[in-house]
Amino acid sequence: MERDVGRLVADCIERSGLSARQVAARAGVSASTVHRIVNGVVSPSVDTLDTITTACGAELTLSANPLATPAAAAAARAILDQLYPTDVSPDIEVWAGRLDTWAEGDPIQILEEAARASGVLDRPEAVRLSGEATIGRLASAGDASGGRWALSGAAGLDLPSFDDAVSPITVLWCEDPGSIQPLLTDGTLRPAPAPHQATVVVAAAEPDLFLGAFERDRVVYAAPIQIAIDAISVGGDAADRAREEIRTW
Repeated sequence: MERDVGRLVADCIERSGLSARQVAARAGVSASTVHRIVNGVVSPSVDTLDTITTACGAELTLSANPLATPAAAAAARAILDQLYPTDVSPDIEVWAGRLDTWAEGDPIQILEEAARASGVLDRPEAVRLSGEATIGRLASAGDASGGRWALSGAAGLDLPSFDDAVSPITVLWCEDPGSIQPLLTDGTLRPAPAPHQATVVVAAAEPDLFLGAFERDRVVYAAPIQIAIDAISVGGDAADRAREEIRTW
């Protein structure tokens, strides 16, 4: 969060044509305060941030969007998955603390909270497609992309055969969604009119998402905990089935 605010302030200063010291003087704050904000050391109050952006000639506007942070799912896996490394980034560590507090240590609730916060359907870079496709078609697109990939969501619950139809909503994690989208949108799949009307969601994966991935019938699947998180995150029938599944773990 601090780094995002720091980038925002740095961009405002750059566009203003003023130096950081000049902006600080106009805003009535110390130059060291601006320096610490820009470098992500501190998170300013909204009033301070508004004062600084105004000094840069920019208007600060606030909005609330659905959470869609990869760190939430990674944090749940760091807590629950023995395969996940213990040395995690500060973002994941913060989210692990939040999940543990919100869920009061309940593993099932940790998955619920992580699913709500990771929001794969709401990722800005996500490609949401509706229509019909086979598991094999998704696997072939993943292979053709030249990068790592793994299926999750509904497909991870079903573990269907190569020629079976894709169950909605299936998540195709990959290193570069832009390289896979053209391979899928030239047939029966097309852009979904709304996120929850998608059959397939293609989303960019952090490298550690592929930890614990496994292969079955030429198809790569994400680790079971990641599958459960994604299935709950996309909602609908996949979420209901995931909840039933995790109660048996």
